[in-house]
Amino acid sequence: MTTLLVQSCSDTKNSVSTPTPALDVYDGYFYKIIKKAIREGEFRSDIDIRILSAKHGLLKPNEKIRSYDRQMTQSRAADLRESVTMNLQELVQQKEYNRIVLNMAREYRSSIGEIHDYQGQVSEISGSGIGEKGGKLKKFIRGD
Repeated sequence: MTTLLVQSCSDTKNSVSTPTPALDVYDGYFYKIIKKAIREGEFRSDIDIRILSAKHGLLKPNEKIRSYDRQMTQSRAADLRESVTMNLQELVQQKEYNRIVLNMAREYRSSIGEIHDYQGQVSEISGSGIGEKGGKLKKFIRGD
């Protein structure tokens, strides 16, 4: 069984002028944790990643994008909710995920509606601050 990690995009981005894989564009704190685990061969092989972007909606890590500046607001989350939820629904129908883990702020979370007929667990990485959440993310993706 596989776990789906849905990671929100980050405000910090590498400046790119040509379309670049999304995972290489985002450079925030959580992305540094994810990329380091991948570089070191410590990223769990049973985790698939999707990126929830304020501009693009749900992205595959290798999907090519350019740098942009757009923040997730409640209004934007409402605009994205139908397409993001539909994309997640299609993902869980295509692949048997036993767990979906969300790592995102409240505004991003509101862009995800109910995933119908999903029997697995949906959980969120939570904490009192970014450092605590980062520590939990690190343990989760490395299998500690």
